[in-house]
Amino acid sequence: MQGRDDAEKIKYFIKNAVEQWGIKYVLLVGGRKPGLHEEWLLPVRYAWVYWVDEIKYTSDLYFADIYDADGNFSTWDTDGNGVFSEWNSAGPLKDEMDLYPDVYVGRWACRNKEEVKIMVDKTIAYETGTGTKHIVLAGGDNFEEEGIEGEIVCDKVASYLPDFEADKIYASQMDVTSDAMKAGMNEGAMFIHMHGHGSPIYWSTHKPGNINPPVWEDGLKFYDLPLFFNKEYSIAIIGGCHTAMFNVSLTVHPWTGGIPSPEGLSWWFARKYNGGAIAALGYAAFPVATPGEYGDLDGNGINEPDCVESGYGYMQINLFHAYSEGLQHLGECWGYAVGNYTAHFSYPSERYNLHTIQAFVLLGDPSLKIGGYGY
Repeated sequence: MQGRDDAEKIKYFIKNAVEQWGIKYVLLVGGRKPGLHEEWLLPVRYAWVYWVDEIKYTSDLYFADIYDADGNFSTWDTDGNGVFSEWNSAGPLKDEMDLYPDVYVGRWACRNKEEVKIMVDKTIAYETGTGTKHIVLAGGDNFEEEGIEGEIVCDKVASYLPDFEADKIYASQMDVTSDAMKAGMNEGAMFIHMHGHGSPIYWSTHKPGNINPPVWEDGLKFYDLPLFFNKEYSIAIIGGCHTAMFNVSLTVHPWTGGIPSPEGLSWWFARKYNGGAIAALGYAAFPVATPGEYGDLDGNGINEPDCVESGYGYMQINLFHAYSEGLQHLGECWGYAVGNYTAHFSYPSERYNLHTIQAFVLLGDPSLKIGGYGY
């Protein structure tokens, strides 16, 4: 079988499946094995782009970016040294990458058969049901620059869902708590969208005026998740650093402040039994934030706050833009968001944009029909 290692062999298999069977969706099933040493039930690919003290991070986009700009197999290792998407702390980017998804890829980061069964049962229940036109939005003030970025991004998301009822958990108006999120999801919600700060185990934001010195909202913590018992499973978008990092265990837990957790926030939310999400999207690394106002960053001729024109806010907004344009499957919306961000910000290459593009991960079934087939 072609491929230098297991990850590349899987990528070649996907390439052959595209060319022979015309597939559009790829669901990777398997996460990290428990233990002191990092081993995987299904391989990952690390991208080695240094930025803000982060040396490497997992990128499932590797499995979706099958072809380079000339239609050849995209190795992400064009210098052939076995280091993929290599950009060291000094010097230029060493590998050429197209970055556009050629298939729609998601992952169930399952660690055992029980988690697989949970996801299968939840997916069947979701797709045979009918989603509620309701979205839960959570945000606040993330940076010192003018503007309440989390609320601005959430309002932009809501603008793409004009026929949805929006439950706004905004730090300028109330406390941002997991109880408020649970209350919104208990009413039935097709989506829950958060825009703030994160870690592999925690998401939060600030009230205006509480940034320096920082006073954090209660937010959403990994130990809140067992208490979500909503009947309708939501699609969760958790905007913040490392919110969808899934190479986390009780013994290996980077970027958590030393706090061990059996699993990361997004994956735990998605695989939660009897409640929680049906899929979760977030970042496996530091995405870039763009607070303030420094011009029309996305070049569409409309000058808006930068948090909706670039960075992780722009990535998340494009997911909903895709849905508003009629894309019905979750992987298609993920692919649209990644592709549109790539079109606007991949050249000239910047470390922070590569982090944002490569680390935006779908922990869920990419073929999932949003709202179910009864919708």
